[in-house]
Order: sequence, then C-alpha cells, then structure tokens
Amino acid sequence: MAKKSIQKINKPKKKRPVTEISRTEVGYDAFDESWKVLGWFLLFVCGLILVCCLDDDTSLSVLGVVVITIGIIAGIYLVFLRKKLREKRLERVPKMLPEGIRYRWPFGVTKVHSYEEWADSINAGHFVIGPRAFEFRLGIEKLSFYYNVGNAGERVKTEDSYKYFTEKLLSVDPMIGEKLPKYSKSNIDLLDKRCFYHLSRRNQLIVLFCNMLLFMWLGSLGGMEAAILSSLVCGAVESIVFYFLIKGAYYNYKNELACREALPDITGPITDNGIGAIKPYWGFIYVVIVFVINYLIQYTLIWMK
Repeated sequence: MAKKSIQKINKPKKKRPVTEISRTEVGYDAFDESWKVLGWFLLFVCGLILVCCLDDDTSLSVLGVVVITIGIIAGIYLVFLRKKLREKRLERVPKMLPEGIRYRWPFGVTKVHSYEEWADSINAGHFVIGPRAFEFRLGIEKLSFYYNVGNAGERVKTEDSYKYFTEKLLSVDPMIGEKLPKYSKSNIDLLDKRCFYHLSRRNQLIVLFCNMLLFMWLGSLGGMEAAILSSLVCGAVESIVFYFLIKGAYYNYKNELACREALPDITGPITDNGIGAIKPYWGFIYVVIVFVINYLIQYTLIWMK
C-alpha cells in the first residue's frame, strides 16, 4: 500500500485592505530588537546598582530611587510590553471610507474626518516628510504612510494605500497633487538612508553613555593605574565614536542635499526657510553638542575629586 504523502497546508496571511492605513512600521525588523537590547541594558544597570547598594549596606537618595524606578519601568516596557502594545495598535487602524477617514479609539469610540478636512490641513502645511514615514496631521489625528524598508511586500501595500489616499484628496482639490510627496522607490531609498543615519547617531549615543558609566566606575577605583586605564580605554571608545559620528555626519549631509532636491520639504512645522535650513548640517552640530557635554561631565567628575 502506497504511503500517502502529507502536504503541509500553509494558511494564507490575511492581506491588509488598501483602504486601511497601518499605525506601525513593519518593514524595519531590527528597529524593535535595538529597543529590546536597550531595555535589557537598563534592567541590568539598575539591578547592578541595587545589588551593589545592598552589599555595601548603603541607602540611595530620593533622586536615586526615582531614577532607578524610572529605569526599571522603562526597561520592563521596552522588553516585555512594547511589542504587545504595538500589536494592540494594529487592531485599531484608520480606514479610508468613501466619505472620509474613520478612526477607532478605545471603548468603541469612532470618529470620521472628511477628505475636505484633510485637504485643508495639508494646504495649511500640516504634514512632514519624516525619516520613516510621510506624516499627515489633522488636530490630534495622525496618518503615517511608512516606508517599510526591508519588506517589499509591505512597502507595496503602503504605496497602494497612499495612492488611494491621494486619489481621494485629488477628487476634492485637484491642485493638492503639487504639494504631496511622491511615494517612489528612489525617494524611499534616500529616506531610508536618512533613517539609517538617525539610528546610527542614537546607537553611538548609547555607546557613549555606556562609556561614561565605565569612566565613572574606573575613576571610583582610584590610583594612578585606574586613571591611566580610564584614559586609554574610555579615550579609545570616544575616538571610535567620534570617527563614526563625523563619517555619518558627512554622508548624512550629502544625503540631505539629495533629499532636498528630490523631496523639497517646504511644509510642516519646520520649513526650509527657518530651522529646516540647518537639516543637512545637523549631524555636525550633533557631534559638537554631544562631545562638549561628554567632556564637561568628565571634567566635572575629575574636578569634584
């Protein structure tokens, strides 16, 4: 008797309708993991401080207790709750109806804003080309069309939703198409690089923060050996961070100029005629601010001894 072959039937994934606008980004998988690592780091540092205090039989100040409590709560949220809350948000997505966009709030509350209202808000400049999404605002309501970098399928879904949204706006205001940014692969590639440089600066700041903790610990040991060790180790880390920040600032500058040419962000709360003029130079400004603060803290710690 021939052995029957058992084929595994994969249940097809539920396709998101073109009329639904996702409230979270799904394409950049590494984004969640980096926050999770930060959460574990906060829990580790706070736990280490509490263990050291118990061993030394020392009591924390009121400010210390507040800081440790906030750190533990933030760590628990990043490690255990952030992903679950994100899944809950996906259950209440804005939906584009023929008469307008419907929002679903907790406890069964719903609200609909017409496309005329959204067109008026866009004409007033209440949208911005962000590093991760095209963001449109109407009062406290917000629509985000995420780029979903790293997930071509989700990016195409978002593009289809954005086209539908654009068509509805053009039906009430044919001239609004001149203001809306184009959701194209070339533009998304530029904005993906912008997001990468932003995340890179954040990661370098985390490394610098850990290095500061190491500096404080080595300094607490006392003696010439500890001073030399802290200078060598912490100085090497700061040099590496400084190099990557300068390198990132340079390429971010070139990318911002390309973004400005392809996607002139002349709308939103920050415009090219105002603070937005320093956008290409922000990476360099960030380097100066971060290292001035870093060395002021180190100088203060050394001087207080």
